[in-house]
Amino acid sequence: MEKIWEIATVDHARVNLLAAELGLPKPLAAMLLSRGVENRAQAERFFSPSLADLPSPFLMKGMKEAVEVVLQALARQAPVIVYGDYDVDGTTGAALFFLFLEKIGFSERYVSQPHRLHEGYGVHLEAIRRSVPEEVLERSPLVITVDCGISSHMQVRQLRELGCAVIVTDHHQAPEELPQAEAVLNPWQKGCEFPEKSLAGVGVAFYLAMGIRKALHEQGGYGLGKEMPNLKAYLDLVAIGTVADMVPIIGVNRILVKAGLEVLSGTVRPGLAELCRVSGIGDSGVTCEDIGFRLGPRLNAAGRMGDAGRALALLVTEDRGRARDLAQELNNENELRKSVLEAMCQEGEAQAQAAMLAGKNGLIIVGEGGHPGVIGIGAARMVERFNRPTLFFTLKDGVAKGSGRSLPGVNLHAILHKKYELFSAFGGHEAAVGLTLPIENLPELEEYFQQRLGEILTESMLAPKVGIDWHEEGGGIFDPAFLRMYEKMAPFGMGNPEPVFSVQGVTEKPREVGVNHLKFTARFNGAILSGIGFGMAGDFQALLESGQPLNMAFRLRRNTYRDKTSWQVEAVDFKQLSV
Repeated sequence: MEKIWEIATVDHARVNLLAAELGLPKPLAAMLLSRGVENRAQAERFFSPSLADLPSPFLMKGMKEAVEVVLQALARQAPVIVYGDYDVDGTTGAALFFLFLEKIGFSERYVSQPHRLHEGYGVHLEAIRRSVPEEVLERSPLVITVDCGISSHMQVRQLRELGCAVIVTDHHQAPEELPQAEAVLNPWQKGCEFPEKSLAGVGVAFYLAMGIRKALHEQGGYGLGKEMPNLKAYLDLVAIGTVADMVPIIGVNRILVKAGLEVLSGTVRPGLAELCRVSGIGDSGVTCEDIGFRLGPRLNAAGRMGDAGRALALLVTEDRGRARDLAQELNNENELRKSVLEAMCQEGEAQAQAAMLAGKNGLIIVGEGGHPGVIGIGAARMVERFNRPTLFFTLKDGVAKGSGRSLPGVNLHAILHKKYELFSAFGGHEAAVGLTLPIENLPELEEYFQQRLGEILTESMLAPKVGIDWHEEGGGIFDPAFLRMYEKMAPFGMGNPEPVFSVQGVTEKPREVGVNHLKFTARFNGAILSGIGFGMAGDFQALLESGQPLNMAFRLRRNTYRDKTSWQVEAVDFKQLSV
């Protein structure tokens, strides 16, 4: 499908003023303005985010109460159970708090996570009973949730009836009625004045650690001869969880991730060092891209394909041999995940092609025996490939378990919630949903889904698009001065997306590498760079072989190979020049 290029409108007068004020190249000034950076002070905070600028933890509603509960539990040496979600955010947050509790003097700590396939998201007493000795629950332990619990009213009540004290830390949208815990930390809860609402779950957990440390410091020490923990040492975990959970990398998150990447690049944590090794990350430093495409998927593979506890064990172990074994196991699980996903997507693409030919507004992909741990990735893959809202189902024992992904402007959760009676389980948000229903309900869902999308979707919404941040007429973006400053725009992510450029140029030596990847050399106004286009050989190799000038949309990449670092372009799209 040919993509529409949407080139950002540039206010050249404002760009020129900001470029002159800051002494920056104009493309960089334009990108800063598009991100809300309008003056020198804002630019300094953007380029040099500082931990000193983090807001106080006690601005977060419930922090005072949560800290008091933890300190009371510490004084009586109560057992503590850290309960984290099974994804990367929950796993890194649980690891962070498990390690932090040891540093402040808790002698008895446990960690628990639900099983993605058997129990699903949220707090489950069964998961706690599976991972914690029964007698611990008889001794009034403290339970701290990470990245979950904000909607677990019944489960929190059950825990408190067992004599547990409960602190809920979460970052998902808070319902009107909160669970009746001793304390609830969630920036989205009504009345919370914390200025950054979009923390990841691991970010909320880190802020609880900040609050506890501050209170202990004001008390004059721990009373147990413990050394004051250095919270910066935990920011590698914060960076991984924050980037992997795809929350906006702006404001507080930008500060945390920027500092966390520095810690991660020099990590002394055996598990992360071994995970970087098996992921092929060299000594040149870890980037958000490395987290998103290398570390995150391997940590997530543990929960997607089986037990998430292996990823958490990797993060907390001090044993290098154990770390090496676990990292290899997660790497193997990730390879299995990719092969399972590839098989499911091949079948899904055939169904999607047929649906497109039939003029369907949305895609409903149905397969027997697919792995439920990867259907969300499968749905996202179909949306990326066909630009249609997609529900991806696997069938087993008369039940269809599915995951959905949407397009901008299409509230998938609101659409499907109208047919809530069809589902035995349903949840999610505007862009993504999870749902389970009896197989016999699929035809009614299909009819409703297509009919409702037909009322909402427009031709423009269905046309795939490429957003262009800057169209380059000359070769300025390849100047060393621009490239040096451009690097300081990182870390990239949600809220600060990696810019896409477009330039007219000529490609040479196009060839397929790997499976359908396109390798080439690009010439732009005297600049010569190597290029890669992932999954683009089948669509564009013949066009590039013509040798004619083209418009190319691409991202800039630093590529390190055998200790040599150079810039290259990662192609997003190609267009023939208009005649």
